Amino acid sequence: MSDLHKLFPKVALIADQMVAYGGADRELFAVLKILPNADIFTITFEQSKYPGVQSNVHTSFVQKISRYLPKGFYRHLKIFTPWAYESFDLNGYDLVISISAGPGKGVITGLNQPHIAMVMTPPRSLWDKELNARGSKLKRIYEPLSHILNTYMRVWDISISKRVDYWTANSKFIAKKIQKIYRKESTVIYPGVEEKYFKKPEELFMKKVKGKYKIPDDYVLVFSRLYDYKKVDVAIRACIAAEKNLIVLGEGPDRKYLEKIAEGHENIRFLGYVKDEEAIVFLRLAKVLLFCGIEDFGLIPLEAMACGTPVFAYGFGGVLETVKAGITGEFFQTEEELLSLLINLDKNRYNTDKIIAHAQEFTEKKFLLNLEKYLKQVYAQEKGRKNERCKGSNSM
Repeated sequence: MSDLHKLFPKVALIADQMVAYGGADRELFAVLKILPNADIFTITFEQSKYPGVQSNVHTSFVQKISRYLPKGFYRHLKIFTPWAYESFDLNGYDLVISISAGPGKGVITGLNQPHIAMVMTPPRSLWDKELNARGSKLKRIYEPLSHILNTYMRVWDISISKRVDYWTANSKFIAKKIQKIYRKESTVIYPGVEEKYFKKPEELFMKKVKGKYKIPDDYVLVFSRLYDYKKVDVAIRACIAAEKNLIVLGEGPDRKYLEKIAEGHENIRFLGYVKDEEAIVFLRLAKVLLFCGIEDFGLIPLEAMACGTPVFAYGFGGVLETVKAGITGEFFQTEEELLSLLINLDKNRYNTDKIIAHAQEFTEKKFLLNLEKYLKQVYAQEKGRKNERCKGSNSM
C-alpha cells in the first residue's frame, strides 16, 4: 500500500465537470487508488453517472444554477469558469492536483501548497477552436459569442498557468502542446489500463450481455463521449458506406446530431452508457474499435487492445504513441481511407496475443508506480525549498 498519505495527509483533486464518464475520470479514479482519502472539487457533478464515488465531492455555484436551467445548458456558462474555479476554498490541503482537460489549473493555492497540473490537454475550445456546439439549438448564438469570449478566456488561461508549480502530461503530444502554449516543461506520465480489461469475462456473462443488447456476430465499435471533436460522424458515414454493423457506446451533447446522420440505417445502433463490465464484452467481441478524433492520449484504444481487439485510429495525436500500425491496428487520414480499411477488414490478420502484449506496456500498475515516484520527488523538492527558506530567514 502507498505511504503517500504520510507525506501528503490532506489532498485535493480538481476535476472538470463530472457529468459523463470518460478518460479523464478514469485517470482521476486511478489516482484515488494511491490517494484514497483525497477530496474532489469539480464544477458540476451528476451522482447517477458515478455510482461508485466514495470521496467527498465539492461542487461550485454552477451546480446550483444548473438546476434551474435546461439540461446541459451549464456548458454554455463558460463566462463563469474563472469565478467557479477561483471560488474553491483549498485552505488546509497539503497537496493540490488538477486533473483537467479544461481550466482546472485555475484554482488558487497557498504559498506552501504545491499544485501539480496533470494536463489531459490545454482546453481545446480555446486553443484548437473546438466549440462542441453543432448539436445545440443555440448554435447560431453560441458560435459568434464564443469567439469573443474565448479571446478573454485564452488570456485568463495563460495567466493561471503561473499558478502551477509542477506539470505532467499524459503523452509526448500533450507535453509539446504545453510547451507551445504555456512555455512550461512537463513530465510525461502515461495513463494505464485497469487489470480487468486484460481478463476474459466468463462465457455465461458474455452470452448474457450479448443477449441483453442483441449484439450481432459481426460489428465494429465506437466507444466514446459524444462530442464534436470525437468525429463519431466519420465512423458512422464510413460504416454506412461499407455496410458494416456499428455499435456506438457513450453519451454526450452530439448524440441527437449523430442519430440524424444514422437515421434510416438499421446497421447503426446507439446504446448510450454501459457499465465497464459490459463494455469489456463489447470490446472483446468487436471486429475493430474505430477512433476518429484527435486525442491527447486515448485510453479507450488501449482498453480495446487489452481485450485483444485491433484499432483503426486517425493518425494524429496521442494514439501515435500507443497504436502500432500493422500489429495492433491501422491509421487513416481521411474518411475514404477509413472506408477502405473497413471494406478490407479481416480481424484474423492481427495476432491477438501480440495486441494484448503491447497493451501491457501501458498498465494502470505502471502508471501508479510512476505517479507515486513522481509525487515523492515533488515532496523532496518542496522539503528542500522549505529548508532553504528557513536557512534564509535564520541568516537575517
